[in-house]
Amino acid sequence: MEKKLIFLDIDGTIYDENKEIPQSTITAIKKLKEKGHIVGIATGRAPYMFKHVIEETDIQTFVSLNGQIVVHDGEVIGKYPLNKEELTQIVEKAHKNNHPLVFFGDTNVYASEENNLHISESLGTLKMDYPQYHNTYYLDHPVYQALIFHTADEDYKYDNQFESLKFYRWHTLSRDVVPNNRSKAEGIKELSKELGFSLNEVVAFGDGPNDVEMLTEVGCGVAMGNAVDALKEVCDYETKSVDENGIYDACVKLGLIDE
Repeated sequence: MEKKLIFLDIDGTIYDENKEIPQSTITAIKKLKEKGHIVGIATGRAPYMFKHVIEETDIQTFVSLNGQIVVHDGEVIGKYPLNKEELTQIVEKAHKNNHPLVFFGDTNVYASEENNLHISESLGTLKMDYPQYHNTYYLDHPVYQALIFHTADEDYKYDNQFESLKFYRWHTLSRDVVPNNRSKAEGIKELSKELGFSLNEVVAFGDGPNDVEMLTEVGCGVAMGNAVDALKEVCDYETKSVDENGIYDACVKLGLIDE
């Protein structure tokens, strides 16, 4: 069997809605490795936000923060901080609009406000503790991704106003802030080249808006049954939901593992 490079999103793909990994997914990952495939993670989370996944799956290859930090077997392949000048402009605009921010650094995450309900509610869905308060962290440290907290009716206040940055909505109250030229797909391209795979030999599983690029760039893009419609419209294969053993089922039907 031809060996594949396989990437799995975390939230809504590896993780179910309770932020737990179904046993069928753990079994699928084990079988994929036994078949000689390389399994990686492609997520919007920072590396320090998915240590539990690494421990349970023993996956050491990942594209994190939507392509901002790329790692294979503990070796950093690439790190891409946000443009500080434009990030500063966003911070200033967000402050005027009373919109809090969260900054993801190398080893930790920081909030621009203390005890903000929008931050608590959004990050609570990730089972993530409230970040440490440090409203000027971005001035003296590289920031690889930011979160801005506002509802969709205020998207226009930021959209298409920053040359090097784009936004992904992942929660009704929050959007990711990432570089225009970075995505999970770009990180996957780097790892594919590093590991000697063509993009046609890559399979990617996802469920969210930030998975569109990677599912359309790889040889086989798999949308979970619980995926957003925009992803189902562009995928090569739609599997069952994460709660219905979607990863395992797709791996069998795509011939990646034996049932």
